[in-house]
Amino acid sequence: MDLRQLRYFVAIAEKGGFNAAAEVLHVAQSALSRHVRNLELECGGPLFERASRGLVLTNAGALLLERARSLLRQADSLRVEVQAENDEPTGLVRFGTTPVIAATLFQPLAAFFLERYPKVRLQLVETITPGPLALLSRADLDLALTTPNDNYTSIDYEPLFVEQMCVFGPRRPGRDQRPAVDGLEALLDVPLVVPVGVPWMPQLGALLGERAQRLQIRIEVVSMICLKQMVVAGLGRGVVPMWALSQEIQEGRVWAIPIDGFFLTRALARPRDRPIGRIGHELADAVRKTVQRFGDMDGISLIGN
Repeated sequence: MDLRQLRYFVAIAEKGGFNAAAEVLHVAQSALSRHVRNLELECGGPLFERASRGLVLTNAGALLLERARSLLRQADSLRVEVQAENDEPTGLVRFGTTPVIAATLFQPLAAFFLERYPKVRLQLVETITPGPLALLSRADLDLALTTPNDNYTSIDYEPLFVEQMCVFGPRRPGRDQRPAVDGLEALLDVPLVVPVGVPWMPQLGALLGERAQRLQIRIEVVSMICLKQMVVAGLGRGVVPMWALSQEIQEGRVWAIPIDGFFLTRALARPRDRPIGRIGHELADAVRKTVQRFGDMDGISLIGN
């Protein structure tokens, strides 16, 4: 049994006879008869009965007609999808991540991806954790780069890098306000500025133990740019990945102390239950290649390198 036999069979059933089907298919009637005989032999019995008004399907023939139509629709859909894969990618692809990553990743990712696929429209979404995963699970994103979360069971994760977290504060001209303590101690008994909805508080609390009650979170903010501005202005100490401060440290605007044992894993997230298509796979590859540039930043360890 092959697709050609099934197409011939469906045409004969829908047209009610060999002559009408032969005209539509541009195939000799004798060839159609031969294919139907072979199909009936393979199916173990007749598929048509002759009646005064033409051919009538047997019960077996009616079952085969229903299943054959479904198979032919799937085959046609598959052919269209494969042809599209061989064409230059077009359409919309949606990618989301957290503000701290977006500030560094979005610009080089867009430049890298759109140079190679100029006909694709790239939608970049910046949202706080666990926003990227929520959007991905609702099919509002195709891919995301964020912290893995076991609560989202329909998402697969590909870890890309590990971040060293740090505490940082402002530098003032002529004096260094960096405290002479380790990172955990530098968090205690001072106002803190942190991203909204951070998923890492339980991890930090476990590191601090009983000292966790001395944390004083005063400001929560979505924008990483605003968070750094507030810390530089002296409104509190911030908690962010070390690499997110590379420019501010280089310019001498902030001091930063790594927090021992405090690391975050960032992973490329994709839906498990729906295909992302060629565009999605190309974007995933672009994300991986763009993230490779992060390997030169302090506080980042690429996974797999």
